[in-house]
Amino acid sequence: MHKPIYKKFPESPGVYIMKNAHGKILYIGKAGNLRRRVSSYFQKAHDVRIERLVSEIKKIDYQKTDSAL
Repeated sequence: MHKPIYKKFPESPGVYIMKNAHGKILYIGKAGNLRRRVSSYFQKAHDVRIERLVSEIKKIDYQKTDSAL
Protein backbone atom coordinates (compact mmCIF):
# COMPACT_ATOMS: atom_id res chain seq x y z
CA MET A 1 0.00 0.00 0.00
CA HIS A 2 1.29 3.48 -0.81
CA LYS A 3 1.86 6.23 1.73
CA PRO A 4 -1.18 8.46 2.33
CA ILE A 5 -1.17 11.64 0.24
CA TYR A 6 -0.91 13.90 3.31
CA LYS A 7 2.07 12.22 5.06
CA LYS A 8 4.56 14.55 3.34
CA PHE A 9 2.71 17.68 4.45
CA PRO A 10 4.38 19.94 7.02
CA GLU A 11 2.90 20.58 10.46
CA SER A 12 2.79 24.29 9.77
CA PRO A 13 0.11 26.80 8.71
CA GLY A 14 -0.89 27.08 5.09
CA VAL A 15 -3.41 26.70 2.30
CA TYR A 16 -4.29 23.39 0.64
CA ILE A 17 -5.78 22.86 -2.81
CA MET A 18 -7.59 19.59 -3.54
CA LYS A 19 -7.76 18.51 -7.19
CA ASN A 20 -9.38 15.69 -9.15
CA ALA A 21 -7.73 13.41 -11.73
CA HIS A 22 -8.10 16.11 -14.41
CA GLY A 23 -6.45 18.82 -12.30
CA LYS A 24 -9.74 20.61 -11.62
CA ILE A 25 -9.81 22.34 -8.23
CA LEU A 26 -12.36 20.69 -5.95
CA TYR A 27 -11.70 22.62 -2.76
CA ILE A 28 -9.35 25.22 -1.28
CA GLY A 29 -8.90 25.40 2.48
CA LYS A 30 -6.65 26.88 5.12
CA ALA A 31 -5.14 25.32 8.20
CA GLY A 32 -3.03 26.03 11.25
CA ASN A 33 -1.44 22.59 10.81
CA LEU A 34 -1.58 21.35 7.22
CA ARG A 35 -0.85 17.68 7.93
CA ARG A 36 -3.43 17.40 10.72
CA ARG A 37 -6.16 19.22 8.78
CA VAL A 38 -5.74 17.34 5.51
CA SER A 39 -5.42 13.96 7.27
CA SER A 40 -8.76 14.58 9.01
CA TYR A 41 -10.52 14.26 5.64
CA PHE A 42 -9.20 10.71 5.24
CA GLN A 43 -9.30 9.41 8.82
CA LYS A 44 -12.73 10.39 10.15
CA ALA A 45 -16.30 9.70 9.06
CA HIS A 46 -18.01 12.61 7.29
CA ASP A 47 -21.34 13.50 5.78
CA VAL A 48 -22.15 12.49 2.21
CA ARG A 49 -20.92 15.77 0.72
CA ILE A 50 -17.42 15.43 2.22
CA GLU A 51 -17.24 11.69 1.47
CA ARG A 52 -17.94 12.48 -2.20
CA LEU A 53 -15.27 15.18 -2.23
CA VAL A 54 -12.69 12.83 -0.68
CA SER A 55 -13.50 10.10 -3.23
CA GLU A 56 -12.65 12.49 -6.07
CA ILE A 57 -9.33 13.79 -4.65
CA LYS A 58 -6.31 12.63 -6.64
CA LYS A 59 -3.82 15.40 -5.80
CA ILE A 60 -3.43 17.96 -3.04
CA ASP A 61 -1.09 20.91 -3.41
CA TYR A 62 -0.20 23.19 -0.53
CA GLN A 63 1.48 26.49 0.18
CA LYS A 64 2.98 27.19 3.58
CA THR A 65 2.11 30.54 5.16
CA ASP A 66 3.11 32.43 8.29
CA SER A 67 -0.28 31.79 9.90
CA ALA A 68 -3.68 30.28 9.15
CA LEU A 69 -5.12 33.78 8.80
